[in-house]
Amino acid sequence: MTETYKGQKMMKKAEEIQEFWAYDMKQSVNSDVTLLDNVQFIYELSLAQLELRALGVNFVATNGLREFKVSNKSNELDEKLIKRTAYLKSVGKRFTDYIQIIQKNRTRSVNQYLTHWIYPYKGKFHPQMIRAILNIIGLNQGDSVLDPFLGSGTTALEAQLLGINCVGIDISPLCVLQSKVKVESIDVLADIINWKGKIRDRIDTPLFNDENKTLDETIESISDEKVKNFYKMAKLVAVSDNARRGRNFSNAFLKNLELMLSSVTDYYQIAKKLNLIV
Repeated sequence: MTETYKGQKMMKKAEEIQEFWAYDMKQSVNSDVTLLDNVQFIYELSLAQLELRALGVNFVATNGLREFKVSNKSNELDEKLIKRTAYLKSVGKRFTDYIQIIQKNRTRSVNQYLTHWIYPYKGKFHPQMIRAILNIIGLNQGDSVLDPFLGSGTTALEAQLLGINCVGIDISPLCVLQSKVKVESIDVLADIINWKGKIRDRIDTPLFNDENKTLDETIESISDEKVKNFYKMAKLVAVSDNARRGRNFSNAFLKNLELMLSSVTDYYQIAKKLNLIV
């Protein structure tokens, strides 16, 4: 009983930390640039420093490697760091774009903000790592990156956030579909919302009813491929929840549909706020 109680306390604490520790919006008074609070592993610290060097920063690490003094400060450099970096929380007294982006999160994981969470996928890259690598290899807005093993589309979404074109290849149709949904749904948000009522009206029809597959038929009747893909993905997420977790299909579909819509809306709003070219 004691072990179970301690385990429950540890899990609760871990969930609280995971959900909130990246979102501490306190600023350092003496630091030129400050790391995100959830940067904790050696590889993250290394990537953060490599990223700074790649972006042209001359720095000295301070405060246990969590803050940096910059010797070549300029307004142009500050703007670049604010717009591009993956591991910085603030530059001077200004918050980076990334700390604002990662707060648009409908999940318990700091790595699943915006549309990153859509559909469960094993072995995903951390988005921060991909953003940092894109900076380290010197890609700029308008450049292109090839991901020959696209997977869940992490590279595609992070590239899009930086205004970088991504060409993705994957043998799995599911990977291609979910990647498209994550980066293309923002283009057709209004149309997705317009179809919501019709889709909801069909959800109570039995999933595997050969005589009346009205949900499938309704989704297939959508002429815009990006809108159709969104609703195909919503159905597949519900199928996954039903198969893996035993959840009622209709309830899972409606819940995930709202969550997906909220995440795409978050993406649209933060892109507009930060003037992102997506």
